[in-house]
Amino acid sequence: MGPLQVLDLSAAGFAAASPEQVSLPPGSVLESFELLLGERTIWSGDAVVVHLSGERIGGRFTSGVLDLQHLRVGATLEGRMSLLREQSGQLPAEWRATVGDLRQLLEDARNEVEEFERAEMGDPLQRLDDEGRLFEGLLSNWGKDYYAAIARLHAMSSGLDKRAVVLGRAYASSMLMPVLMACPMHRRAYEKPLGYAGDYRTIELYFTRELVGDGLFGRFLHAVGQNYGLSHTVIAREGVARAAVRAAAEADGTGPVRVLALAAGPAIELRRWLDEMEPLRRPLELILLDQDRAAHETVHRHLTRILLERHRGASPVTVQYLHSSVRQMLKPVSPDDHRMVAETLADLDLVYSMGLYDYLPDPVAASLTRLLYSRLRAGGRLLVGNLVETPDTTWLMEYVLGWSLVYRTEETLLHLADRLTPAPSQRGITRDATGRCLFLDITSMGGALHPV
Repeated sequence: MGPLQVLDLSAAGFAAASPEQVSLPPGSVLESFELLLGERTIWSGDAVVVHLSGERIGGRFTSGVLDLQHLRVGATLEGRMSLLREQSGQLPAEWRATVGDLRQLLEDARNEVEEFERAEMGDPLQRLDDEGRLFEGLLSNWGKDYYAAIARLHAMSSGLDKRAVVLGRAYASSMLMPVLMACPMHRRAYEKPLGYAGDYRTIELYFTRELVGDGLFGRFLHAVGQNYGLSHTVIAREGVARAAVRAAAEADGTGPVRVLALAAGPAIELRRWLDEMEPLRRPLELILLDQDRAAHETVHRHLTRILLERHRGASPVTVQYLHSSVRQMLKPVSPDDHRMVAETLADLDLVYSMGLYDYLPDPVAASLTRLLYSRLRAGGRLLVGNLVETPDTTWLMEYVLGWSLVYRTEETLLHLADRLTPAPSQRGITRDATGRCLFLDITSMGGALHPV
């Protein structure tokens, strides 16, 4: 099949336009896979599909890596100069200067941190405390200018035309990523080793208390990454999902409680809830659906440990892992796909998702909402999150990291539930503690209402 248009590329994987006539669910092996630059083959080998969202597939190379540096060196000087001339002509001088100022802010922070690292001669046991005080001081002062500069660029970029946006993203990435690469949080989002930015490991890096990176400056950038506006939201929205699982599990009734975590990723909310929950009155069936096997393996390891150590296997909790995608749900082809939708995803008390809708165009999101609603039992709850555009984060994600999301308002999110039948007993919006994650919150007819 092919050729398919390449949308994104890293040393370890790729993203491409999904073929119209062929289904490539996660796990599909691509044999004799070739990357073409014009008519020249620049890489060949095998790959595996790890991500499928809308009209985009993501894959990971399984028989070697791509030498991106060689490709960059192979570009002609005239081509680089031509791009620079076009950027200078179409990008406003003030915009380019502000990007330069942002780069200088990062360089200043690196100099400060590296000077501290060179001078540190104290007790190694005090190192973490010293680092914590250094990072806290920098973020309280330097951080204000840094996040404000990103927000300023977000406002300045709103007037750029389509070509200027393309040029601006190339310019911003080339200016800022060489500095930000020291941080695994920024680097993983940029390189997309699984074919998309928000993979399970990236999400885990939002929550970890142990800062990681290349040296002290890399760890500082990890702290910077955890303090973007939407980073606080990623953490806060977990609390909304955890509370929904708790409410479903503790509801009165008979028979097992069935909960579907859609695009479950690292399932931080389930790991935390199971670690803190009291013995259950009713059996609980957790169904985790994700297209990344590595995410399932990670979650399985954590949940198994918690259930054995915290509950000693006594709690009536079963966990089922479904390796599947939105396309397989909406357009099932194989018998297994049909069986999954008809039998496994049935009579659900709660369906929730935190980040999936950030990647879905409206027609796909609306179709998925109708399907999920139809799988609820009477009084069941559907809770799907969607981020709100946030100046101090959105610009960096789009222009530097190549991480684009579909942001929605309360009105546009509610429109996704316009054609639900039978009419729900409740349809509203629930917000996380930061107010920047909107949850479409729907209760099917026949049950108690949830507060909105």
